Amino acid sequence: MPGQSSEAASTRALYNQSQELEGLQRVFDGIDKNNDKKVDVDEMHDTIRRLGYKCSKKEVDEDADGALEWSEFKLMYQRVRADKSGWEPRKLFTMIEFMMHDKDGSGTIDADECTQILYRRYSPAEVDAKVKEFMSHDTDGASMDAAEISFSEYVAMEKASLEELMKCHPTFRYSRGIVEDTRAEIRRAMKGTTRAH
Repeated sequence: MPGQSSEAASTRALYNQSQELEGLQRVFDGIDKNNDKKVDVDEMHDTIRRLGYKCSKKEVDEDADGALEWSEFKLMYQRVRADKSGWEPRKLFTMIEFMMHDKDGSGTIDADECTQILYRRYSPAEVDAKVKEFMSHDTDGASMDAAEISFSEYVAMEKASLEELMKCHPTFRYSRGIVEDTRAEIRRAMKGTTRAH
C-alpha cells in the first residue's frame, strides 16, 4: 500500500538519522579525551596524528574560539554531508566519516563495518554491490573476505569522488578555465621577462 511504503520510508529515514547522529556523537566523544564537551587543538592534533592525516581546525571552528563544541561539530558534518557542490572544506569531514565507519577503532574499515553503514544508505538489494565496490579499494591485494580499507585508502576514495563531483559542477569548470587562463598569462609574461634580460 502506498501509505505503508511512505510510512516505512519515513520510519527508515528517521532511524538512519538517529544512527548517524549516534555515530557522530561517538566520534566526538572519542576525540574529546578530557570530557569537557569541546574538541580542542591538542585533542584534534592527537587524533589526526594517530590517523596520519593533516587537517586545519580553522576550517570548521565557526566562532574561532580554538575549540569545537558539539553544535559546531554537528553543524560542520551536516553542512558538508548536504553539500552537492564540493565547495565545503572536507578534510575534517573525511576524517570523521572514516572514524564513524571504523566502529572498533582499529584504524581500518572491514566488510562488516562497511555493510552496517551502507545498509543505512542503500536498499537491501544494492548493499552487496556497494560493499564490493567499496572494499575493492583495498590496495594490498587481500581477498574480499580479508579486505580492510585504511585511512589513506579512504582518503584516496573520497578525493576521487570529490574530483568527479567537481568536474560536473559548472562553477568548477568556469573557475578551472579562469585558473588555466591565468597560468597561461603568467607563463607568457615570464617568457617576456626572460627575453628582456
